[in-house]
Amino acid sequence: MITLKRARPALLLLLTLLLAGCYLPASFDAELELSRTGLYKMSFDGYIVELTLYKEIREKKIDKKTEQEKIARVIRDFKRDSSTKSVSHFGKGAFHVKWSKGGDIIRSRQVTFFRRNENMLSITYNKNTAVITLAGRYIKKQDAQRLQAMGLDVKGVIRIKTDAKVISENSQKKTVKDGVTTYGWRLNSVFDRAPKMVVVLR
Repeated sequence: MITLKRARPALLLLLTLLLAGCYLPASFDAELELSRTGLYKMSFDGYIVELTLYKEIREKKIDKKTEQEKIARVIRDFKRDSSTKSVSHFGKGAFHVKWSKGGDIIRSRQVTFFRRNENMLSITYNKNTAVITLAGRYIKKQDAQRLQAMGLDVKGVIRIKTDAKVISENSQKKTVKDGVTTYGWRLNSVFDRAPKMVVVLR
């Protein structure tokens, strides 16, 4: 159950999937717990593809030594974030990543997975409007088509658990337990509609 400690007037929560930079979250389970006080816990467990490495391996344009060097570089990249709990190369440029972070979004103002220039999911708090936005970057149709042509796609499950008042949402499933509502989305394609939600904090 989410503990409530203080109130805030408003929260805008917008959740979308984000393709940024060189990384694609290809298969994953992501969860956000958000209390109406601004406390949060965000986690990601899934497979992320380094697109350049994937393409080079797929087209056999990389030798084994260079491939291993690039794999080690990607692993170091993820490990630079202290919220990365584990990372390993699964194969063909795909990496199994477990990441989690928690805190007070009102104090921290912004939380990004994985980082700002590889922003797959982010939560941002605007102190002037008391609005919190959780968002991901839109994948253009032509980019989505290119990803599928490369043999890649997006398969994922997203859950948001909150005890705040939800104004609107487009979840596919929701359940209520002990005053906390869980909203769920299952993404089966890079073309799927982005999940979104608007919540008011009291």
